[in-house]
Amino acid sequence: MSENNSSIMTIADFNIKSITEDTMSALDIHNSIISAEQTAAAAMLSLCENLKKMRDTALYKSLGFVSFEEYTEQACNIKKRQAYNYIQTYEKLGSGFLQSNAQLGITKLQLLTEVCAVDRYEFVEDNDLENMSVSEIKELVRQNNQRGEQLTFFEEKVSTAEQDISEKDKIISELKKQNEELRNRPIEVAVQEPSAEEIEKAVEKKTKALKAEFAEKEKQLKADAEAKIKKEKDKAKTTAEKDKQKAIDEAVAKAQEEAKEKYKEQIAAAEAEKAEALKKAEELALKLDKNANADLVTASIYFTEVQKQLSSFKSAAEKITTANPEQGAKLKTLAINFLSEFMSSIS
Repeated sequence: MSENNSSIMTIADFNIKSITEDTMSALDIHNSIISAEQTAAAAMLSLCENLKKMRDTALYKSLGFVSFEEYTEQACNIKKRQAYNYIQTYEKLGSGFLQSNAQLGITKLQLLTEVCAVDRYEFVEDNDLENMSVSEIKELVRQNNQRGEQLTFFEEKVSTAEQDISEKDKIISELKKQNEELRNRPIEVAVQEPSAEEIEKAVEKKTKALKAEFAEKEKQLKADAEAKIKKEKDKAKTTAEKDKQKAIDEAVAKAQEEAKEKYKEQIAAAEAEKAEALKKAEELALKLDKNANADLVTASIYFTEVQKQLSSFKSAAEKITTANPEQGAKLKTLAINFLSEFMSSIS
């Protein structure tokens, strides 16, 4: 609640030019509203505090209830989930924050428990939560927490990089110390040592390289954070496309399976017809003159059967090509190769 609403206002607090009966009535109603608002805030706080006290002390047992949940549902007509919502909200927000923002209601206040305690007061001040819906506040909290996670991730990376530079600075400092000791040590053997100027230049060069490396790491960390956000957006965008492609693939697979089953049925029917035709051919051969060529009759029947099977194969291949052109093309190529080899074998 704002500071202006913390106490009853008098006539002097309003821009009133003349006092009428309506003015006095309006002032009475206004003060009643403010009093009710303050009472509601105090009631919210009292409800949360006393539910917590009853649970923590287990005094509900002295009233004949076995559990806290049984007490809240039967004696207070409050669902156990709602009772725990009141308690957890009170424990996480504290009495001061809860009383100052009681006008938001328990549902919105519970959402605020998900906001980092450090950012909570600023979050309330920066947003008109009272005039926002629960779903709008929930999305706002999600975005705020996501930004906090990204910032924490970036700060951890920067801290790691700074530690690396600190360690390297220590190494450089130790190298300087060792070089100084070498310069001050009595020369027992003629050794060509680097000059102080050369050492200083080398250290300066190394320091510059480390700073450049740190700047590059910092730049990369920022790029990684932006890429992560973009990846999440792209992931959401491509999910719909994947679902659409999955539906297409399932439809194609179903069509192929139906065509396969139908082809099996046609093959079975053709085998039955072939067996019947062979039986008739044998019977016919027995009835023909002894000089007649029974093999020629059998070959004619087989040729008729081949024509029927090729026609059935063509129909099945056309259906598969309609559902999946790529598989249809492969099937046609196999058929052409088979027929070509067969023609070569009988030519």
